[in-house]
Amino acid sequence: MMNIQCANPDCKAELKYLRGGRLYLMEREAFEKHGPRLVQGQVSVRRYFWLCPQCAETYTLHRWTERGVELRQRSRPPVAVLAHAGQDHDWMMPGLVG
Repeated sequence: MMNIQCANPDCKAELKYLRGGRLYLMEREAFEKHGPRLVQGQVSVRRYFWLCPQCAETYTLHRWTERGVELRQRSRPPVAVLAHAGQDHDWMMPGLVG
């Protein structure tokens, strides 16, 4: 059986159940070797990558290159905005109480 690890190279989590984390289908163009140089081919290569639940909270996969998968820090709104999400904003205007 094949072991699938988290795409974050600093993490050693293994995929055992597909209940948590995020699964990404990434695509990159294949390169063919012609003599001493690489030439971009017409065929693209697809592969699935997985981020464990802990890494998926912090990172997202940006792109897949010849060197590997690039991680990006996930951008999050400030905590104060999260605390008031979905509420009526009229009461938050300056000078209004309660």
